[in-house]
Amino acid sequence: MKTKKFIIFIVGFFLILQSYAFARVITVDRCTIPFDFTIGSVCVLGTLSLWIIIPLLIGLIFGFFQIILHFFKKILN
Repeated sequence: MKTKKFIIFIVGFFLILQSYAFARVITVDRCTIPFDFTIGSVCVLGTLSLWIIIPLLIGLIFGFFQIILHFFKKILN
């Protein structure tokens, strides 16, 4: 029963976040990083940060909280 609730929660969580998560290419006229370099008309660091670095950081944050929760559960049991 607990596993079924967890699966429903995870599926709902990803369905809700799916509409807000998107990757985009940042062009030269919208570069937010002052030292960014370009290839063609694409800002490389800004685009890579949206595609790779930000999702990795979000995953690390979720993983960190999961480890902390695991230790708290272990201590309380």
